[in-house]
Amino acid sequence: MLFMTSVVKAQLDVDTLDVPTATVSAVQAGDQDPFAVTNLEAEDIQKQDAAQDVPFLLRLTPSAVVSSDAGHGIGYTSLRIRGVDQSRINVTINGVPLNDPESQGVFWVDLPDLGSSMTGLQIQRGVGTSTNGPGAFGATVSVNTLGTLAKPGIRAVLGGGSFGTQRRTLAWNTGMLQDGWSFEGRASSITSEGWVDRASSDLSSLYGRVAKRWETGRLSFTTTLGHERTYQAWNGVPQIVAAPESTEEDILNWVQGSGEYDYGADTVRVADLLDRRAQHNYYRYENEVDNYRQDHYQVHLDQTFGDWNFGGVLYATLGAGFYEQFREGDDLSDYGLAPLVMGTDTTFATDLVRRRWLDNTLLGTSWTVSRSTERLSQVYGVSRSFYSGDHFGELIWMDFGAGAEPGDEYYRSLGEKTDLSAFGKWSGEVSDFRWHGEIQARQVLYQTSGRDNDYSEIDIQDELTFFNPKAGLTWTPSETMQGFVSAAVAHREPARSDYLDSPQDTPLRPERLLDVEAGFKKRGERWALGATLYNMQYTDQLVVTGQLNDVGNVVRVNVADSYRRGVELEAGLQLTSALRLDANATLAQNKIAQFEETVYDYDSNFDYENIVVHENTDIALSPNAVAMGMLTYEAPKDGALAGLSVSLIGKHVGQQFLDNTSNEGRALAAYTTLDAVVRAEHTLPTGQALTLSVFGNNLLDAMYSATGWTYSYRYGGPESTVTENYVYPQAGRHGFVTLAVEF
Repeated sequence: MLFMTSVVKAQLDVDTLDVPTATVSAVQAGDQDPFAVTNLEAEDIQKQDAAQDVPFLLRLTPSAVVSSDAGHGIGYTSLRIRGVDQSRINVTINGVPLNDPESQGVFWVDLPDLGSSMTGLQIQRGVGTSTNGPGAFGATVSVNTLGTLAKPGIRAVLGGGSFGTQRRTLAWNTGMLQDGWSFEGRASSITSEGWVDRASSDLSSLYGRVAKRWETGRLSFTTTLGHERTYQAWNGVPQIVAAPESTEEDILNWVQGSGEYDYGADTVRVADLLDRRAQHNYYRYENEVDNYRQDHYQVHLDQTFGDWNFGGVLYATLGAGFYEQFREGDDLSDYGLAPLVMGTDTTFATDLVRRRWLDNTLLGTSWTVSRSTERLSQVYGVSRSFYSGDHFGELIWMDFGAGAEPGDEYYRSLGEKTDLSAFGKWSGEVSDFRWHGEIQARQVLYQTSGRDNDYSEIDIQDELTFFNPKAGLTWTPSETMQGFVSAAVAHREPARSDYLDSPQDTPLRPERLLDVEAGFKKRGERWALGATLYNMQYTDQLVVTGQLNDVGNVVRVNVADSYRRGVELEAGLQLTSALRLDANATLAQNKIAQFEETVYDYDSNFDYENIVVHENTDIALSPNAVAMGMLTYEAPKDGALAGLSVSLIGKHVGQQFLDNTSNEGRALAAYTTLDAVVRAEHTLPTGQALTLSVFGNNLLDAMYSATGWTYSYRYGGPESTVTENYVYPQAGRHGFVTLAVEF
């Protein structure tokens, strides 16, 4: 798979439609473009598909680190590439932005089993080529579901595994009918109890596509409907309970100094912490869930006019849902309610249940036109989108009513964002060299007003204009050797939570990135290797402080000067006709020139702030080493074991710091995992194709966490600093089995 496979196997499948989708091609890099690229085909994705979210399907690609709130890749999951979180990874589906316009995050859980509909996926590390939606500050991920196989058929998948996980998928395709019409669809259901206690998931999705093709073009309507209901596990667990060497006494001593556990007074929660340890869930209210539905509608048109290719898409993304929370002892004033007077007693606080809602709509369109000749290739594109998001909260239940009725709103605000961009791309060949240049202009208008969830009035308006040039040179002296150099500029606007939660006193500044890269790859008859050097220099990068806000989102501040520098290595070797080795490794430095840490003094009623300056310090959650190795055996096609393949997969991630202080006491330990995949394919005499896949995950039963958060404060005297580290442990040894039948 991955690097070796991508350079060795044929690039054309005779069963696929050969009319290119212009909106997908416009945001993807070509074979000779000067960017670091990994292409995955549908077969590559299916071989790793154990019902997990998309980040876990990409975990073997260079520089990738993934994590799961529930511990096993189902539910809320996250992806980081080169240390950059997924709010800075530009993601498109068929050229349509998937990043939420306000948070800029990607919520893969909203589209469960998306891998079953993918016909290809491309990752561009670094800034990459011009795309739609938020700027790419670490990578772009372009998902394609439109390269559908023309061969008609039905595919059914049943799966089950650890932690009560079940998967049911049914997909169908009519193939190309005589009059040029084609129809396809998929229905999926994934349920799991989760490895973390109560971190259950109930996920469902529908996918459908109708297409009409003619000699010079194609028109298609695509819809993807997703619904998720997950029990919240976003708080993580205290790091001390995830350490196998920690004794019960160690944990109890830690609890006595932790405000999260009421300094030991919350005996029920403390007992559960001691009993479940790494599988502990801080939340215990039975309906502490996230319940959200997201529907995607896309209309694509592709048409050729002589030498010119024209394409466009109209799209709508509709989402609505809430997360429900039990709150103990909240102040009535936080909800705009007066104290409750009962005789001579006055009540200022109450237990309650609330729902925080988001009802949002994204409408947009993108249009591209391209032409390619022997001397010059050119692509022009323009896109515009409008987003509207209603944020509001409801009180569902209160121990003391204080005049509130179930369903009463206690806050409401409206966020609106207009995104307009245009780009031009040009490339041409001179001898063994191909030059490449791009210009992108982007204008963003964001405004939000109303009452925020902390009952404060907000009124924010920001208008930003960005200019993003890119240039590069590719050298191809032979069919087996290629090198490139490139320089690219990208900008990124702050997210909604940055505007609302940032603790810095100065106004937030947009981020700027200058990405300079050089790469080389060469292949022989039985081997392939490649290397990419990158220097990502940031101005005003927004970095996490190590803290979370009250809904689990990270808090960020601007830092004037920071960088990510490293080398990515890839290699593949065909050891024998049946045995192949694939590997990749990233060695990097991720530094901030100067970071100011704010430490609050709780003994002074939060009035006292201590500023600690850190210089040349590591960027949080950015490991200096990430590596993957995969040994694959594929039985000879004419042998007795034909159709059998076995893969052993090792993954290593180096130490990561939870904040930007390079403090060893606020770090995640390096970890190494070992997975195995056994896959058996067989075609029955009646024509049905059977595929049995067995996934063994974390076979070494490693206890590790790939992400977390930290918070430090002074309590108990001017020289006393308390640090609370929370991590998201991943499941130990576990497995999953799928059976796919194709008719």
